[in-house]
Amino acid sequence: MESPDSSTILKLLETVRLFEGFGPQDLQDFVARSSNAAFSTGEKIFAEGEAGMHLYVILTGKVEIFRRAGNKNQQLVRLGPGETFGEMALVLPSGVGRTASVQAAEYTRTLAIDRERLAGIPDVAAKVYANIARILASRLKLATDIVVLQAQTGADVPHTATLTPVRRHR
Repeated sequence: MESPDSSTILKLLETVRLFEGFGPQDLQDFVARSSNAAFSTGEKIFAEGEAGMHLYVILTGKVEIFRRAGNKNQQLVRLGPGETFGEMALVLPSGVGRTASVQAAEYTRTLAIDRERLAGIPDVAAKVYANIARILASRLKLATDIVVLQAQTGADVPHTATLTPVRRHR
């Protein structure tokens, strides 16, 4: 399958939440530092627990994100063009395991960037990190709303110690 041309990629990136507030040069710089990656239907992109290295932007196709729940996989979400995944690999310390697995639901093309390549474009990196903070904050708000709903309906809710890891002093 043919890769989208650069003008198509730039038009798509203009619609991506991760790139809110970016100008055309910022987007071009991001694309220039990114690598293209393609995945066949059913191909695992990364597995839960693996060290995270890249953030991905879906150009074409779809991916499924899932976690292990007992003996089976629990699908969390399906993402398509213009959506991102793997953001936490850029903000968590190197070597921290992925929180979920991702596989291509159909033939999928992505842009991928790691922390080191992003650091080579500091103005763009600052904008990416600010937008990642907003994205993760909205996900945290949603997770908090779910816990509150569980509490309101009488479901067991996790103890706060399970939500916030204890910080060890060195």
